[in-house]
Amino acid sequence: MSPEERRRREPEPPLPQPEVDAEGLGDAHLVERLVALFKRDSVRQRVLGPMGFDAAILITNLITGIIVARALGPTGRGELAATLLITQMAAWVFGMGGSEGIAFHQARKPKDAPRLLTTWLLMTVPLMLAAILVAELLLPVIFAAQTEEAIDLARIYLLAIPLISLQQIFGGILLGDHDFHFFNLSRFLYPALAALIYCAYLLFDAFSVETALIANALALLLAVAIAARRAIGRHGLGRFDPPLLRSTFTYGIKAHGGSTAGLVNARLDLMVIPAYLGAAQVGLYSVATNTTAIIPTLTGTIALMAFPVAARRGGSPRTVLITLQTAVGLALALAIPLAILAPWLLELVYGAEFEEATEALRLLLPGTVLAAAVNTLFAGLLAADRPLLVSVGAGSAAVITVLGLIVFLPIGGIVAAAIVTSVAFSVELVIMATLYKRTVGISWKHFVRPPAA
Repeated sequence: MSPEERRRREPEPPLPQPEVDAEGLGDAHLVERLVALFKRDSVRQRVLGPMGFDAAILITNLITGIIVARALGPTGRGELAATLLITQMAAWVFGMGGSEGIAFHQARKPKDAPRLLTTWLLMTVPLMLAAILVAELLLPVIFAAQTEEAIDLARIYLLAIPLISLQQIFGGILLGDHDFHFFNLSRFLYPALAALIYCAYLLFDAFSVETALIANALALLLAVAIAARRAIGRHGLGRFDPPLLRSTFTYGIKAHGGSTAGLVNARLDLMVIPAYLGAAQVGLYSVATNTTAIIPTLTGTIALMAFPVAARRGGSPRTVLITLQTAVGLALALAIPLAILAPWLLELVYGAEFEEATEALRLLLPGTVLAAAVNTLFAGLLAADRPLLVSVGAGSAAVITVLGLIVFLPIGGIVAAAIVTSVAFSVELVIMATLYKRTVGISWKHFVRPPAA
């Protein structure tokens, strides 16, 4: 009997009940509730664990960044970064939100896993081919200022797009399974393995752009293989299911619009500034954004964990709102000392000339704190089966970002860019909170005191 047939004969497992140990927290003060939350096993699994992995990824990326900068210099570092970025972006754009669609369905109906896996493994083939084709066609335009050798290397590395696509599929299954520890471990494996191979290159004096790309491909292949073994080994494969594809693909497309708009809100300033300001200002703003990005990096995965948990509980607002409070509390705990110590930290890490980025950094911090709340509400709307509303909220903020940068960047420089970014996140938070409130039927007071389970 196949794994799929055995699962069909088994009774549907009951949906997990809300955590008993979280009861009564809504009657405590906010600070007491936040302190109590960190004593819960579920919080250690969905908050402290992901933050630990995120911190490890940040440290690993810092190490690899230093290695690449010292081994390749500015030119080689730029070629490597550009090649990796275009490959990742192509895979993400043509992923069509499949990871979100898979995670949502798997959380709601775990018995469909064999058919879900097979359906998306087959569906991703034309998507991967389209991603490679479009990226190959656009590469000469995107790399217009690069050498022919750099373009040729990028063309070859675009063949890694299928690995990234497969990583999204297996990651969605792991999230839907609530296998958070293994999901985070698979996220960490890629940069960790790449860093190890980089170190080996240095020992044997074999570091180059070509070998660095090989290292990334090998690390990605191993990480995907381990995630595939976990997902397929647990569920097996079933038959191709067109109705299942339609439902998950439709859900993914709706969520994908919100993800795209969110990317515009978070990264458009970095892409637009070089068209208006000189290299020195671009460098200062880049340092400010890289420093403040630590906060959404450490809190973003917390929101991601809430998505499949709330989805399995039928869109549980309590799960989402407690996660929102936790994420915002952690973001504030990071942002306040960073705002105070910014001048000294910038001088210590980057040098005295980068102290001028302090004002922009401080103005970006409110936006990064609000982004923690936005990401959680994003997950809450996805869990409530309202992915299109995510696109509405994020899209409105994206319009403000675009218009604000066009109007104020030429006259206000990087300070104006920082203000526009934080204002856009403020507007997005108000819109997303209003949409979430109406969707799940809660009142404003529940954002401070979550409803009972």
